[in-house]
Amino acid sequence: MDDRKKQINELEQRKLEQKTLLDAQLTRFGETLFNRISDSTEDSAFEELVSSRMLKEDLAQSEQKIATAEENIFRFKELEEKIALGEREENIYLKEMSSLYLGLGKLLLEASYTAEKTGEEKNYANFCAQFRTQSDALISKILSLEDRLAGLEQKDGGNVFSWIGKNAQGLVLRSFLSKAQNSMDILYRTIGEKFSRRDTVNIHNGKNSGAHDFSPEDEEISNLCAEIELKREISRQLAQEITGFRDEKRKISTAYSAEGSPQKFIQSIKNHAARAENELKEIYRRIGTEASEISGPAECRAAIESLKISTDQIEIDNILKIDQFIKDDEKSIQGLRASLAVDEEKARIEKFRRLILEKKEKIAQIKKSIGEYEKGIIDAEEHIEKLQEHL
Repeated sequence: MDDRKKQINELEQRKLEQKTLLDAQLTRFGETLFNRISDSTEDSAFEELVSSRMLKEDLAQSEQKIATAEENIFRFKELEEKIALGEREENIYLKEMSSLYLGLGKLLLEASYTAEKTGEEKNYANFCAQFRTQSDALISKILSLEDRLAGLEQKDGGNVFSWIGKNAQGLVLRSFLSKAQNSMDILYRTIGEKFSRRDTVNIHNGKNSGAHDFSPEDEEISNLCAEIELKREISRQLAQEITGFRDEKRKISTAYSAEGSPQKFIQSIKNHAARAENELKEIYRRIGTEASEISGPAECRAAIESLKISTDQIEIDNILKIDQFIKDDEKSIQGLRASLAVDEEKARIEKFRRLILEKKEKIAQIKKSIGEYEKGIIDAEEHIEKLQEHL
């Protein structure tokens, strides 16, 4: 590779770096000057003043929008975690209440049977009366299936077919028994839930009858109802909190529905802010260029000149020095490129001369061949004349 091409590449790279540095210093210098403009300065004093103020306001609003969106993203994730945690806790309480409903319903139904046998008047006995028919039917069914299963298991002997039939019957009976027991559990839970949801639970049958009428079953029923109500209240509060979290989450999603998501909204705002920042930097760079007199003193406006102070000369000298470095590099690049171009033209001239010489040599060879062909024609014609004398 020609060393001059290598030098050109190195100079181009250095020029690019110097230009980047120059642009940064011009922008910084222009911003410094612009910041000296008083807020009370009339817009007409600088043609860029209106644009710069609008761009600054735009950037400030963009930063605020981004900050708000980032807060919403954080809050959105926080809400998702709270909803998931709340749902897990709510499910735990619902399962616990389901178990308590079952225990309460079973205790109420058994206590109501006992009260009926002893002739005691209990408010829960009247309450359970509406479920008695269904309960009696299920209990009877369960006892019948249990008896049939017990009888089936007591049968011994028989051939392999009897054994297969016995197992098949056992499977069917166990399936029916399981369904009946599940139905009974559902009934217990229904009784327990409905009883626990009544406005008042008068364990003493609405009478102030004294401590001797207060049975152990009554106390257990009262305790279960109290425990259920406590868990139900906690579950209700959890459900309200979850609903509030979901509403807040939905509001956040709705606010960014046009953009698709807060992340896309932030990116669109960042893109907008980047364009505004570039426009503002271009204003600063243009002011810095005029103030540093790179384009000549005549280009510097009086309004910009009025913003300068004595210490700015150090910055201006540095800017001019970098600008001169760029110009020197550009001049060196042009010289190297011209030198390469001269050599290329010389090489092209040499190539053309060589081609011309080659063509001339070919032409001379062709002329020689033509002369030989013409001589051959003359010899052939003379030979024909001699031969015609013999005809």
